[in-house]
Amino acid sequence: MSSAITKGILTSGVVSPEEIIVSDLSDEKLAAAAILGVHTTKDNVQLAASVEYLLFAVKPQSFPEIGALIKRADFPKVISIMAGITTATLRQTLGADKICRVMPNTPCMIASGMSALTFVGYDEEAKEFPRSVFASLGDVIELEESKFDAVTSVSGSGPAYAYMFAQGMIKGGMNGGLTYDEAKKLTLATLMGGARMIDLSDKDIDSLIDAVCSKGGTTIQAVAYYKIAGLVDIIAEGVDRCRARSVEMSHPSGETVVTMYTDGACSGNPGPGGYCAILSAGGLEKVVSGGEKETTNNRMELLAVIRGLESLKKPHSVVEVHSDSAYVVNAVNNDWIKGWQARRWENVKNVDLWKTFLQLLSIHDVRFIKVKGHSDNEMNNRCDEIAREEVKKQMGE
Repeated sequence: MSSAITKGILTSGVVSPEEIIVSDLSDEKLAAAAILGVHTTKDNVQLAASVEYLLFAVKPQSFPEIGALIKRADFPKVISIMAGITTATLRQTLGADKICRVMPNTPCMIASGMSALTFVGYDEEAKEFPRSVFASLGDVIELEESKFDAVTSVSGSGPAYAYMFAQGMIKGGMNGGLTYDEAKKLTLATLMGGARMIDLSDKDIDSLIDAVCSKGGTTIQAVAYYKIAGLVDIIAEGVDRCRARSVEMSHPSGETVVTMYTDGACSGNPGPGGYCAILSAGGLEKVVSGGEKETTNNRMELLAVIRGLESLKKPHSVVEVHSDSAYVVNAVNNDWIKGWQARRWENVKNVDLWKTFLQLLSIHDVRFIKVKGHSDNEMNNRCDEIAREEVKKQMGE
């Protein structure tokens, strides 16, 4: 990846070869870098003292030793593509106060990549250099670091998912008599065209699927089978597992990640309502539930998260909230709350709860995951059952 970045910088003309220094322990890799016209070294201490921007493209397990060696008071601006190494860890290890963390993916090697960037301590002028570097390798997006585990699970690891789907299509084509090369050509053109259609069309994905399916035709046979097999949910579950592993890697050993499932229920909406949060960490589980006599479903969904977070005794906990409420999840993940705050909560319901909610988010490191409600998610179903029992209590049953 570091070679791809160097070539991308040089190809785009972001900087000239003589302005780049490459450090590596491998003579072979340094020789390959020298061919590009850049300076080379094996002295990381000297390197850190000689540059304005220092890019870390080393294995995460090697970082502590390297970081301790080159730590200094006047550390240069940091750019890191190391998986699982947070900006907080970079700052603590290096003594740096200007950090850009980047999550690229392997298609960056052919200038067709996707890179997510987050900044700490950078002013707008300083941000332009890392933006231009990774824009030369494909597309870029700037996000809050709290979303980086999700980025890892979608774009960072996503090329492998795409390869597997292509592999299945090619195999199916060969089952029908095509050669490998014929099936590969048809598959890749179709996948690239499909991705382009999603990007350019004003229709949602379900509508695009329906447009290809004729009643009683051929496409519907495959699509119907995929739906029965739960293909979309299988893919989403794989992404969830990838993200969970990224969360583990992103936090120091000994720091427990709390998993929290929540749900709310209401009879009448408005009417009597109930909520439930089930928290688990380190093999332990806690259930928090309650209700109100006159409320709404959205208030109960939101209150479930609030009461769950309030039950945490340790501040600054890492919490993954799994909720089937688009109201709650999208408010955070789609930045609705920022818009509400910008217009001073005008025409926003449940302002009292949202303000409490925001205070709790400032105390803990919380990530929100949308789950399908009333489906086959065991924990979501448990929350739903308990929330409904709380509704019955409010009704005096």
